[in-house]
Amino acid sequence: MSSPEPVPHGALSAGKLRALTTLADDHGRFTMIAVDQRPPIFAALARHGDRDPSEVGYDEVAAVKGVLVEVLAPHASAVLMDPVWTHPHHLRAVPGRVGLISTLEDYGFELVDGERRSHAIEGWSVAKIRRSGAMGVKLLAWHRPDLSEATQAHQDAFVEAVGRACADHDLPFVLELLVYPRPGEDPGSAAYARAKPERVLGSLRRYADPGFRVDLMKLEFPVELGRVDGFHAGALDGVAREAVYDLDETRAHLAALDAASPVPWVLLSAGVGPREFALDVELAVEAGASGVLAGRAVWYDALAAYPDLDAVKARLRERSVPYLAQLTGIVARGLPWHRHRRYGGAPHVAGASPDWYRGYGS
Repeated sequence: MSSPEPVPHGALSAGKLRALTTLADDHGRFTMIAVDQRPPIFAALARHGDRDPSEVGYDEVAAVKGVLVEVLAPHASAVLMDPVWTHPHHLRAVPGRVGLISTLEDYGFELVDGERRSHAIEGWSVAKIRRSGAMGVKLLAWHRPDLSEATQAHQDAFVEAVGRACADHDLPFVLELLVYPRPGEDPGSAAYARAKPERVLGSLRRYADPGFRVDLMKLEFPVELGRVDGFHAGALDGVAREAVYDLDETRAHLAALDAASPVPWVLLSAGVGPREFALDVELAVEAGASGVLAGRAVWYDALAAYPDLDAVKARLRERSVPYLAQLTGIVARGLPWHRHRRYGGAPHVAGASPDWYRGYGS
């Protein structure tokens, strides 16, 4: 991995500084909505007509994503969209004051000996994202600390290339890290839950290297809240589980996550329910998170009304918008991104001088 030129503490390119400011609210916190999901939406729509997800049509997906953007975008600081079903059809539904991020990775991945190798959407690139009007690039990298050398090299090269391209095009790089089970591992087991904190933290530590040029981390909650003592008896979803951590351990794992992140970070929802996610967010902002970039926890329940799009809209207005307001209230207690130790409360344009304009971008 090549080492980038060192960036002075608190400094950002003008483009990245302006974009991060736009993606956040006026106080520097992120309440961002993700509508770039693909397989979860295919599966939700396939329930209508008892279909296979592969039978869900392009126009169906585009229409549903449009409803999500139309209703939720006005209440968010930014929206994450995909370039296939959402961006080309629903760009005007995003208010001018709301930031826009584009996803780069394909939802499919190459599976090699049980290990996931990420790749970009064919025909889509950081350069095109810049030209599309988006002001941020999101990349999901599947990872776990015990990858083979070959898969680790593939993932590293992919992330590094995206970080370099984002630097070249002055776009903030939002890196999403997700751990996953190998064949034979049961993600619903107590054993998998016990291993999760170190896997999440190990992945973050890997990509905390400045050579990857990440500007904002999108991280998963490091434990399963439903297995925390006090919640394990089914308080969140009615399902009793073996407790494998307590609340003090949970807070310690979150503190370690915050300490390991070299840049501001936001929490993703990873498909958990609204009640659990709200509690996750409370604990995350207490630990130092600067907000959320969440999807299913906010809007998934509304898709139960499909194919009646008017009913989907009604559910979004009645349930999702108030829930998003609740999350916004929790996030208001979080750390503004510009107060992260990376910026020390005073982010500034790198290289500012009387001749700044002459060399900018070179």
